[in-house]
Amino acid sequence: MMMMIKFMLFTYLVISPISICANKDLMVNECHNAQVPIICMQCLESDPTSVSANSVGIASIIINCLDSRLQNITNIITDLLSSKEDKGEVKTALEACKKELLMEATTKLSEAKTGLNTNDYDKANLSIKLALGFPLSCRAYLKNFKFASLELFSQIDIYDQLSNAAMRIIDRF
Repeated sequence: MMMMIKFMLFTYLVISPISICANKDLMVNECHNAQVPIICMQCLESDPTSVSANSVGIASIIINCLDSRLQNITNIITDLLSSKEDKGEVKTALEACKKELLMEATTKLSEAKTGLNTNDYDKANLSIKLALGFPLSCRAYLKNFKFASLELFSQIDIYDQLSNAAMRIIDRF
């Protein structure tokens, strides 16, 4: 009996690191194929479940990162609105952006998660693509007014890159 326990413990200790390395390789491969390996890996490494995730799980984790990034963008817009004096068109544009991000983009990301969970990968990809349109149109709209916010625009750029990473990963299913 004691020999069996030792064998099982030895097997667990030997196989566990191999499994973690194999899944780390999957993460690296998926992020490499997504063409934004650094941002993709940062996202995956922020979630402790990523080392045991399959490709669908990796895509799901990236969608969670998109959710977080969307919240960051919304918070930045909220801060900009509270710190800006009434600038007319810019304030109106920021308010419209915030409303679309909170209502529309969040809903589309939720639909993307549902698509992944139901193996409807085309729906997941389309939902991510539609969700991406909101921050991109927000940035373009604000640039029309010569508005610039490095913090906001860099967060939108990261959101764009993560969205494209998720879509590329899902395309490979």
